[in-house]
Amino acid sequence: MGRYKLSKLGFRRKSEVDRLSDLHYLILQLDSIRAFRRVGIEKIENSFKRINSTRVWRAIRSDIEEIVCLPNTIPGVPRLTKIVMILRTLFFTCFIFIILALLIRIGVIPIHLPIIYFALLAFPVFVIIAFVLIDFTIRRRIVKYEEEHPAMQSREKEHIKAVIQELIMKLLKEIESCGEDPSNYRMRLFYEDYERIKIIKERKEKVFGIFKKKYSTYIAIPSL
Repeated sequence: MGRYKLSKLGFRRKSEVDRLSDLHYLILQLDSIRAFRRVGIEKIENSFKRINSTRVWRAIRSDIEEIVCLPNTIPGVPRLTKIVMILRTLFFTCFIFIILALLIRIGVIPIHLPIIYFALLAFPVFVIIAFVLIDFTIRRRIVKYEEEHPAMQSREKEHIKAVIQELIMKLLKEIESCGEDPSNYRMRLFYEDYERIKIIKERKEKVFGIFKKKYSTYIAIPSL
């Protein structure tokens, strides 16, 4: 009987932790959607199901789909997105090339033609730089489009914001109920206009750690 109770308590504890994780995940993902970031809708739906909030999911699904699909309507972005997807599929090949170059460098593979060694290194460098630059270009175009159309998707974004606020309140309730430390649920947000969060740091995003982007992100924790 004692073992049964212990097992039951362990299961309950795991369920509470999983629920906290799902709430935390949903807040981050929905905030990203407000900022027109690309996210996986299926994973979001699964998290809503796990916290028994399918009603909320059905209420905002169309809003999410509207925002997620918006970049495909911006001139030039769909073509760049396809290029980024192709480059992403080459990441594993890049990894293999780097390993081969390393094996050549340490003499495991006896190839004495320097051009092969440099080609194996140059290809991954080209792919990674191209991916970063094109992805950055896509984001810049989306940001510019949003700035030129400030009222764009405003209703959908306000609806999603309201759901995020509801999730924050649920997260706070769960944290308090479980006796968790709020600092364990640190969040990197694109918006700071939520109640019951404490902004720890505002960070100006940079490209390659040098060139500043036009927007900031906020490191925050739930505020009990």
